Amino acid sequence: MVKLAIISLVLFLVSCADAPIHLNTDVKETLVPIIYSPAPPEIERPKLPIQHMTDEELKSDGTVVKYYKATVKTLIGYSKELEKALAEYDKINKAYKEREGSLKKKFGTEKINKLPME
Repeated sequence: MVKLAIISLVLFLVSCADAPIHLNTDVKETLVPIIYSPAPPEIERPKLPIQHMTDEELKSDGTVVKYYKATVKTLIGYSKELEKALAEYDKINKAYKEREGSLKKKFGTEKINKLPME
């Protein structure tokens, strides 16, 4: 009895469709800004002078201070190289934000709901 009711309900619902189903296969243009992002430069970690001290040099206070000074200078140079590499990516990020703003002005925010990388 239940099977008969289910079958009749399914047939009723199928027969209610007045027109065949049409699939929309139109192609819609989507705007995606493309900004080139280069690979990060290979920055080799420096060899720190303090790591190459001998046992005799460790006993001399003046020598230890010289090695520490040289190590600090080496690390400052290394950090400047890293900051320089990161500055390039900051320029890319600023260019992306400018492009995003110009696209929003040109096409309106309703067409650009969410840009990539947000």
